[in-house]
Amino acid sequence: MSHFISFVRIPALAIRQHLRPLPRLGVLDEDRVRMRVWPNDIDLNLHLNNARYLNLMDYGRTHLLARSGLLEHILRSRWQPLVGAVWMTYRRSLPVFSQFTLASRLVCWDERWFYLEQTFTGRDGLAAVGWVKAVLRDPLGIVAPQKVIDGVAPAAVSPPMPESIATWNELTREKLAGS
Repeated sequence: MSHFISFVRIPALAIRQHLRPLPRLGVLDEDRVRMRVWPNDIDLNLHLNNARYLNLMDYGRTHLLARSGLLEHILRSRWQPLVGAVWMTYRRSLPVFSQFTLASRLVCWDERWFYLEQTFTGRDGLAAVGWVKAVLRDPLGIVAPQKVIDGVAPAAVSPPMPESIATWNELTREKLAGS
């Protein structure tokens, strides 16, 4: 896959999806994108910069939305995606020019938030894992996740929230309540 900045890459994905759709996935299926670490992705240690992981995760989530049919539904409805929190753990470096796979999946949702997991896997195994708490907004406020899901998979129900994500969610609430 050719490399270009997200300002171009994400809209290009939306246009491509309109012209030649990617193979469809279920809303709870995992999406995988093969990528490469390019020189503009690295820091002084010659590996994928920690901030670049988050940028690539944006693309991975958009790719997942496209494959699940949600992207078209979101664009048609003019909903605005927003990230509320990210938790990252880095395990191994991804050196310049190395190939890796970014896997993205929707773990669950509640009355307000979507919870996603994204993993980076290189030749030597797991490089990083991130959790993302995201929401969709319209001019009236937050769009209920179940309403979003019902647009493409009306029978889908959220899997139970894993205890680890519930704990992370509670820690996030505590930190925000203290500010």
